[in-house]
Amino acid sequence: MRKVLPGNVLNSQKILVDGMELLLLFFNSFVVGFSGAMMPGPLLAVGIAETPRHGWQTGPIISIGHAIAEIFVVVVLSLGLAALAQSRIVTSIIGIVGGAALILMGISMGYDILKRKVNYEIVQQEKKSSHKLAGKGITATLSNPFWFVWWGTTGLAFLVKSLKFGFIGPVVFYFGHILSDFVWYSVVSVLIWMGKTLIMGRGMQILILACSVFLVYLGITFIVDGIAAQ
Repeated sequence: MRKVLPGNVLNSQKILVDGMELLLLFFNSFVVGFSGAMMPGPLLAVGIAETPRHGWQTGPIISIGHAIAEIFVVVVLSLGLAALAQSRIVTSIIGIVGGAALILMGISMGYDILKRKVNYEIVQQEKKSSHKLAGKGITATLSNPFWFVWWGTTGLAFLVKSLKFGFIGPVVFYFGHILSDFVWYSVVSVLIWMGKTLIMGRGMQILILACSVFLVYLGITFIVDGIAAQ
């Protein structure tokens, strides 16, 4: 005879499972965001250029500007995807496209590191702006074409997955994603302010290679989930 579990036990199990899945969503969004943050771009250029003048707090402040730009994207996309997320075909397509974008991103990162195409010293030559640091964070974010491509593919796929948890899903994804930027740009500013040079050492190469492998793995899981959703 099959034993029927009480309702409160089933609810407790569901809460535990949802909590673990949300924790995994937070971790995945953090690692993927961290992978992108480490690569040279406009925001890193601002951080390196302005730290000697504004101090170690440059990283956290420009990250606030970056976070402001991204919260609008998360809110707008989440509201627009709420209805579409109910369609298996739509979620499947977004998952497959987002997964493919993650794989390409991971392969590109790994290739650039192995071929030594990444140079952090280049961004030090960027011209300084007269805007406030938070404003620079927003401007640098919006001036990066890769940022729009990322949100149209990978970010979209993450948000579709997160919406199954209701409004809390996109919130968890957002904070996991933006935390990586705060951590990385803060570390960069502290190192520069302490007089240490940001160089492509062996440790940095290994870290980025590990992230690139993780991106490929995550991309494959997105594609597999997308195919299974059909």
